[in-house]
Amino acid sequence: MDALELRLSLIEQLKTIDDVKLLTQIKNLIKIATEKKETRYPAQMTLDELKAVLKKSREESKKGLGMTTEELRKRHPLCE
Repeated sequence: MDALELRLSLIEQLKTIDDVKLLTQIKNLIKIATEKKETRYPAQMTLDELKAVLKKSREESKKGLGMTTEELRKRHPLCE
């Protein structure tokens, strides 16, 4: 079965489905499979961006807006 035949077969099957939840799942699966993936490495910032983040963190710390490691772990438990 080539791509055109497969596509037509899927279209015919989709025409018979009335389940909105199932159709939404299929749509999301197709979206995920066809989206272009942009590779962005973690913490990849310019020096100016990094300085701005650091400045904001220091200001928040001075205002007492931080949280302890214990508070953070309660909010985001480690997977075991």
